[in-house]
Amino acid sequence: MKRLFGNIGTMMMIIFTAITLTSCDEDTEMAYDLDGIWQGTIYGNYYNDRYGYSEDWDTEIKFVQNGDFSRGGWGEERDWDYRGRCYTNQFNWSVRNGRIYLDYDDGYRIIIDRYDLYSRGGTLRFKGVFEDYDTGEQLASFDLVKVYEWGDYSKKQTSNNLFDTQNDSIENKKE
Repeated sequence: MKRLFGNIGTMMMIIFTAITLTSCDEDTEMAYDLDGIWQGTIYGNYYNDRYGYSEDWDTEIKFVQNGDFSRGGWGEERDWDYRGRCYTNQFNWSVRNGRIYLDYDDGYRIIIDRYDLYSRGGTLRFKGVFEDYDTGEQLASFDLVKVYEWGDYSKKQTSNNLFDTQNDSIENKKE
């Protein structure tokens, strides 16, 4: 009888461990949902310090998760101003306590807060607010749609001959 209860106890421990290891927390689920390519518009003065002027920008942001159960990863952002210039920046990102942290290669750091991830018409959408990492000041709002191919937006823009993304570099971003 003692051996039977010992075996049952062992089986219960194995089952409990399996359940615990496969469950996800909210930050991991958010990171999983972010993984992919998003396109849309950023509204506000987000780029005033980075590029030297404020306006609305068309953007394409790629989030790549560091594995299925990771809370972060790396990414790339492409931004187009109304003059037709394209700027590209890489970043590392993580989700902590329901907030999304982006650390760009150029030293710029932001927090995505007060965001909503929802589906409309079968399309996944992501909208929210960019805040300055150090001051908490609201820099801009954004409204993005999840797409499935990197470069969809840039292909559309270049096919309209609005600009050439190959001729602009990060070093030439300020006028």
